[in-house]
Amino acid sequence: MSFVSHLECSATGKTYEAGRPYNLSDAGAPLLVRYDLAKARAQWNRESIARGPGSMWRYAPMLPVRDLSHVVSLGEGMTPLMKTTRLGLPDLWIKDEGMNPTQSFKARGQSAALSMCVEFGIRKVAIPSAGNAGGAMACYAAAAGLEAHAELVA
Repeated sequence: MSFVSHLECSATGKTYEAGRPYNLSDAGAPLLVRYDLAKARAQWNRESIARGPGSMWRYAPMLPVRDLSHVVSLGEGMTPLMKTTRLGLPDLWIKDEGMNPTQSFKARGQSAALSMCVEFGIRKVAIPSAGNAGGAMACYAAAAGLEAHAELVA
């Protein structure tokens, strides 16, 4: 189940059907994911979230993958929050994203992106990267059995 309703051009507001691969909108702008929030409120609650897996995929209804058999996961997400007072701020919390499988927050995005590639039947992926995104993409592509190409950019 996914509560994604459609995609929307970030420049013009033109809507696009969800569940199809796109690069950019017709205007050359990024596409934003839009959700049916009323349906999500009516059908999804804290108990159903708590029953989900111990990864970011417990929030699957708010992620774009419609068929969970397409999910490519290495256990990303659920990284700890640590309280610190060393910087003189009384309520400062730090999220330890180094606990992700690729030791970067990029694991979350690559898990979602490569899961969508599997859902769309895309078998080859490429990314420009200065490091973490390329490494995460390579890990998730390998887990999915996809051909991957990462180009180092400075």
